[in-house]
Amino acid sequence: MTMKNVKLLYNPFERIAGYPALGWGVFGLIISTLISYWSGWHYNGLLQFGPAANPALWRFAAEHAVVWLVPVLLFYVGGLLLSKSKIRFVDVLGTVAFAQLLLIGTNLTYSLPAVRAMMDMEAILSGTIEKGVLWLIFLGAIFLVWTLVWMFSALKVSCNLKGFRLILVYILGIAGGDILCRLIISRF
Repeated sequence: MTMKNVKLLYNPFERIAGYPALGWGVFGLIISTLISYWSGWHYNGLLQFGPAANPALWRFAAEHAVVWLVPVLLFYVGGLLLSKSKIRFVDVLGTVAFAQLLLIGTNLTYSLPAVRAMMDMEAILSGTIEKGVLWLIFLGAIFLVWTLVWMFSALKVSCNLKGFRLILVYILGIAGGDILCRLIISRF
């Protein structure tokens, strides 16, 4: 594997942005929504995945839309305020959607019956989780972390931010995004 290919693993947005990224990202959001619907696991926030009371398909779709659009709006506004470049909304929309493709890995991992049974806090606190299931939970967490890395790269490329400004908008977009997503989704 060449260094160029390795670089694409943490920043694919040097090759894909705008409408192609948006198309792939929306396709991924649809797949992710269907996997979540099938498994019964919800996005309760940008960084929170778990059970919820309402099993309606519209809720799964709305949760995914919120988890996608809230960071998009925060990144876009932050980019408008702090970037010296002209920012295209479609680039932010597309790169964030594409970054969330990796959540399909989290959805698939956490959809496994053994993982779902062991995601109970009592099992985690009592230490009764089998090592194989613990590895699967860890694998799902890796996809989430990788998504956050891609979202950082998405912000960097789509808003042309660097240094302190990049870090500030990213932290506000992710932390603020998680809080806003939780507030919005809790209203469903």
